[in-house]
Amino acid sequence: MDLRNTTGIIRAAACLLILMLLVPIVSAAVDSDTIPRSTDPNAEDRPEALAMLKTHIAYLGESQDARMDGTIQYIDRISNETGAVTLKEIHDDYLVTASSVPLMQTAAEIAEARESLNTKARQFSDETKTRMMQFNGSSTAQRASIRETSNASAYARSINDTSVLSLSNESARLALFIRESNDRTLLLRSLGKQGINTTLAQNLSQQIDAQRSNLTAALTSHSSASLKITNAAIRDLTLEFRKNVADSRAALQIEMKRDAMMAIP
Repeated sequence: MDLRNTTGIIRAAACLLILMLLVPIVSAAVDSDTIPRSTDPNAEDRPEALAMLKTHIAYLGESQDARMDGTIQYIDRISNETGAVTLKEIHDDYLVTASSVPLMQTAAEIAEARESLNTKARQFSDETKTRMMQFNGSSTAQRASIRETSNASAYARSINDTSVLSLSNESARLALFIRESNDRTLLLRSLGKQGINTTLAQNLSQQIDAQRSNLTAALTSHSSASLKITNAAIRDLTLEFRKNVADSRAALQIEMKRDAMMAIP
C-alpha cells in the first residue's frame, strides 16, 4: 500500500475520532432552552396543542368564577348589597374573555386572552382588598364563602347542571350573554322600584340584546375575528349602560339625602 495513502487514512480516522469525542461536550454545553422544540413554525397552533391550552384555561376559569362569586356574595352580605358593584363588573368582564377562548384559533390569541384574564384577576383582588377594609370584612368568613360556592359549583358540574357556565364549550359565550341579559332585566326592575328613571338604561340594554344575532353568527361560523368585533361592540354599550346606572344611583342618593335634610324640623 502507498505510504501517503496510509498516512491520509490515519489522519482522517484521527479527525473523525476527535469530532466524535467533542460532540457530547458541545451538546452538554448548550442550554436546553435554546434548542427548538419543533422545526414547524405553526406547531403551537396545531389543533391538539390549542385544545390543551383551552382545556387548561377553562379549568382555571371555572375555578376562578366560583371564587369570585363566593367573594361577591360575602361582600354583598357585609355591605348590605351596596359594596360589590365593581366586583360584579370585573367578574362579568372576566367571564366574557374566558367564554370567548373556545372559539380562538391561534396560540397568540389565547395568550392575549390569558394575559387579559390575569389582569382582571388582579383587579378583582385589589378591589376585594379595598372593600374588605371599607366594610371591616373577615378573611376567614370570606374563605368560607368561597369554599361554599366552589363546592356548590363542583357539585353542579358533577350532575351536569345546565345552569352552570361551562367555559370549555363554544356555546359558553352565548350562555353568558343570555345570563347577562337576564341580570340587566332584574337590575332595571329593581331600579324602577326605587323610583329611578330607567328609560335610557333600558334603551342601552335593548341595544346590547340586539347584538345577539351578530354573536350567534360568529359562533355558528366559528369566527374568532367576528366574535372579537361583536365583543367590542357589546363592551362599549355595556360601559355606557354601567355609567348610566351608576349616575342614576348617585343621583338617587343625593335626592334621598336632600329629602332627609328637608325633613329635619
